[in-house]
Amino acid sequence: MNWRVLRLLYIHELKMLLRARRTVFMAVVLPAIMMPLMLYAQKYSRDRRERTLNAGTYRYTITGPLAGRVRQAIADAGTTLARNKDEDLKQQSQFNFQELKTIADPRRSLDNGQIQFYIETFTGEEADKLSAAAGTSSRTTSTPPAERRLQGVPRINIVYREDQDISDNAHSRMMVLLRLARRSDSQLLLMQHGFPADPSKLFDVEDSSVATSRQVTGSVVGRFITLFLVMMMFTGGAVAAMDIIAGEKERGTLETLLTTAAGRADIAAAKQLAITSVALVITLIQGLNFFLYIRMRLIPLPKDFDLQLPTGMALTLLLLFVPLAATIASVLLMISAYAKTYKESQMYFFPVYLLGLIPALASVMPGISLRSAIALVPVANVSVAAREILMGRPDPLMIAVTFGVMVFTAGYLVMASARLLAREDIILPAHTEPAEFFGGPALFQRRVLRWFALMWVVTFAVASNVPALASFQRQLLFNEVVVMIGASLLMMRMYHLNARDVLSLKPVKLVIWLAILFAIPAGYITALGVFRVMNTIIPAPQQLLERFSDDIIPKGMPSWELILYVAVLPAICEELAFRGILLSGLRRKFRPAALIVAVGLVFGLFHMTLYRIAPTAALGMVLTAIALMTGSVFPGMLLHAGNNALGVLAGNWFSIDALHWPHYMAAGVIFALSLWIIYRNRTPLLTG
Repeated sequence: MNWRVLRLLYIHELKMLLRARRTVFMAVVLPAIMMPLMLYAQKYSRDRRERTLNAGTYRYTITGPLAGRVRQAIADAGTTLARNKDEDLKQQSQFNFQELKTIADPRRSLDNGQIQFYIETFTGEEADKLSAAAGTSSRTTSTPPAERRLQGVPRINIVYREDQDISDNAHSRMMVLLRLARRSDSQLLLMQHGFPADPSKLFDVEDSSVATSRQVTGSVVGRFITLFLVMMMFTGGAVAAMDIIAGEKERGTLETLLTTAAGRADIAAAKQLAITSVALVITLIQGLNFFLYIRMRLIPLPKDFDLQLPTGMALTLLLLFVPLAATIASVLLMISAYAKTYKESQMYFFPVYLLGLIPALASVMPGISLRSAIALVPVANVSVAAREILMGRPDPLMIAVTFGVMVFTAGYLVMASARLLAREDIILPAHTEPAEFFGGPALFQRRVLRWFALMWVVTFAVASNVPALASFQRQLLFNEVVVMIGASLLMMRMYHLNARDVLSLKPVKLVIWLAILFAIPAGYITALGVFRVMNTIIPAPQQLLERFSDDIIPKGMPSWELILYVAVLPAICEELAFRGILLSGLRRKFRPAALIVAVGLVFGLFHMTLYRIAPTAALGMVLTAIALMTGSVFPGMLLHAGNNALGVLAGNWFSIDALHWPHYMAAGVIFALSLWIIYRNRTPLLTG
């Protein structure tokens, strides 16, 4: 590395960025303006809404045989509220209700906006009949169960429109009044029957927290500070990164720079330093904005909010955030370098941005401490470390481990981005034109990762936003059949791919099947042993393990259905997609070791939740290695299905406590022997 050249290039990149007014405005000025504008608009909107709702008069009417009794109960509750000194209840008394007694058709008046709600009253006998009729009608599974009602008890029903803010708010206020009236009536009845005191005062209930206000504040801020910074670094740094390489490609200035005496590593490092600088500047500006908003009370703060940031704590956080910024800058640089145009880099940015937010959410998950395997996961470790530092419980040893992991990650990505910039086909778009023109398998190999990025976004977006797929079975069918198989068939059709070749649908020798049958239980027990060793060195949180089990094994499903949905369906669909389509698309680009890691990581990333990425990525690497050795997806299907089936059923057959180290060692030997047999009888796929 020529430091003098690097310094010169770095200054040059910064000058070029500063000269581009559009880039400066989009990367620095706009985020700095947007945040205060959004906060002020949110505060103004909230205050105006509260003033409007408090100043309004809510009109209603009462129907049914108990209208008089309910009318009197509301009046008594209003009088009680006016005398009450409790702040929450006192605010309730400030709302104005007006009853309209001449309403002939309450439902039509509600729809026309003449009233905001109406109250239906039923005697006990009428309410019993309504309950019986409701019990015989069909209910959807999504309908929440109704509150249990005693026989002969009168019913009061408030009818309102939830889609209208004023009607919804009026209904909420009236519900408070009616509950207060019900409590007063209950107390009066008890006292009339000889109960000597207010039943709500039989005993006092109090709570006390031993945590200080500083620790509580640190816990709240620490959960989200890394997520906030990662969002700012990605959005702000992306503008600079896209302009600094993809923009230069479009302008034709990148080739000129590469013809100079400066080395590719110096050029990549200078560009990365420039992006990192922009990301850090944006982060500092947003941090300063955030601090000012807290001081100016523009953001509603919790009670006893006490955020303190001593110098040592601030420096420790900065020590972790600098390699985090360098890591994100490297990722953005590679996106920009890989894209041929500015527009294409924007398309790649969104899925990478979503993926980057997942590990940043680690601090929100309950039960995860830095003294666990999370310390080895980049970005997620910074998220958890920042939370513990702000809570005043820093772990110096694990913070050092976190810093080391992040420095290693940033360094590796810097070297990877330098290698990427050294590729002529990346820098010179003319080299890609034949594939774009002729299409077919060559274009498929160039776009296969783009397809899987799109599949990941569809899987993520649909799972989060389509209520019809909320059930385990429907979501799995959509992910496996529609996304995996559907996209695979579409790719084969668009790029005219031979199904037998691209999906690796080849028969294998009998000895391979025998080796797989031995590898299934041996690999499963070996994985348990590896986990036990890791758990001894770096204990995993118990809550995480329980949640892991709950997410994989839905409660109440029959065994045959579990096998179908958890073992058979994923084994077929995922092996065709990952070890078929994806492996075929990438095998000419990477060497076997890199190919195994790449396909395994993509496979792990499709299993959304943070605590499933690492184990599924490891399984994906083993399955990819077997597919490479056998040249077929079928052995991987069997191993995949067997492993998943054991995962959901093994707990019914034996306890993990019954396994001891000799069992794990024997299983490891058998598993290694199975892989060796597969290797000795290999019919490998051709790779890069």
